[in-house]
Amino acid sequence: MSKLEFCPCTDTGCQFNPANHDQGCDLCVEDSLKCGEIPKCFFLKVVDSVDGFDDWSFQHFAKLALKQ
Repeated sequence: MSKLEFCPCTDTGCQFNPANHDQGCDLCVEDSLKCGEIPKCFFLKVVDSVDGFDDWSFQHFAKLALKQ
């Protein structure tokens, strides 16, 4: 599958990146939810960069979103 037009993920080394399979966002979202996390693309809707982030939790996302 080619990169989805709306997908901001640049980590093409990740097995869940939509560029690496034909299941769209499903694998990434499923993995994130299993880990109690939110996918990186959601964070990129509330911040310009996720460089240096290591916390993908719902709580961290909520704090960032509420700052907006």
